[in-house]
Amino acid sequence: MSASEGHPPATASDAPSPGGPAGTVSEPTGPTLPGLAWQAPRQPPVAPGDAVVSRPVPLEGVPAVAPSNPRAEWGWRGRANRFSGGNLKLAATKEELVHRAARRRLLRPFSRTMSIVVANPKGGAAKTPTALLAAATLGYHRGGYTLAWDNNETRGTLGMRAESATHEQTVIDLLHHIDEFLATSASVGRLSAYLRPQSARFDVLASDDAAGSMEIIDDAAFTKLWTALCRFYRLIVIDTGNNIRSANWQSATAVADCLIVPTTVQRDVADSGLWMLDHLIRTGRADLAENAVAVVSCADPKADTELLAEIVERYRKVVRDVVVIPYDRLIRSGGRIEFDALAIPTRRAWLMACSSIVDSLAIRDQH
Repeated sequence: MSASEGHPPATASDAPSPGGPAGTVSEPTGPTLPGLAWQAPRQPPVAPGDAVVSRPVPLEGVPAVAPSNPRAEWGWRGRANRFSGGNLKLAATKEELVHRAARRRLLRPFSRTMSIVVANPKGGAAKTPTALLAAATLGYHRGGYTLAWDNNETRGTLGMRAESATHEQTVIDLLHHIDEFLATSASVGRLSAYLRPQSARFDVLASDDAAGSMEIIDDAAFTKLWTALCRFYRLIVIDTGNNIRSANWQSATAVADCLIVPTTVQRDVADSGLWMLDHLIRTGRADLAENAVAVVSCADPKADTELLAEIVERYRKVVRDVVVIPYDRLIRSGGRIEFDALAIPTRRAWLMACSSIVDSLAIRDQH
């Protein structure tokens, strides 16, 4: 397997796909100043996987070092290097170097548990796949201690999109025993009875899906759950529902260190996310909106590139970063998502997205 991302290298050539390679930015020079993580230039991406960062992010915990191994590991260059037995030393492409720099940024430590909230009040905005894949990418590359929590005010689908478990326990079952996990004697082993472990080194806490259930998680219940879960995880990715007036939606955004705004390449879905950002700004959470990461998912294999560029440009005026995720048949199917089954361009694009999320968390952690 490729040492660069833990997956087999792509079999295609290193030549860019139409519109640019997925998961890349245009000038992967690496960090150039002490303490300053390299960022993409200001230009609207129009290809899946491209990223644009509106503001440079000084990261005290990320050393500005050159790649220790400039040899290619991807594509035909990587295969040639391996087959030569070390005689060839073909250099890595710019895309591969950016990917390596992003992986290094993903490993940044934090001073406390960090909470990431995925929100867009429009249905069909790809909130659940976004929450699941953000947690999967962070868990996979950071070695675990990551939770994806379905905080939908009604019946969420995170448990349905995640890998199956041997039980059907949900957040409501955990809430009934939450005082046990607020006690000093609580153990992660006992907590695992309510979680659904995933192969990408993260856990899922599913929402209640019992027919006829009327139990609602209010602010007090959310606070208890979040307080307890912070004892056992380094990163918590919180999926939300469609009602910004619900108590658990407001409670989630109140504890958020980073906001992910998912959207598809549809004008009404994008408008909904922008409306939510305006709502947050008007209600005193401009800091959350300005430090947000917008994730634009291509639900169609032939995305409208003009509309995509328009959506990216509108978001980059408000949020810190915008990342485009390419079309992936597995995500589009609506079934269970296994990280290893995703296409390589999808995994690479998500790594770029999560490196930006970590940058946003770093900004929050420094204040």
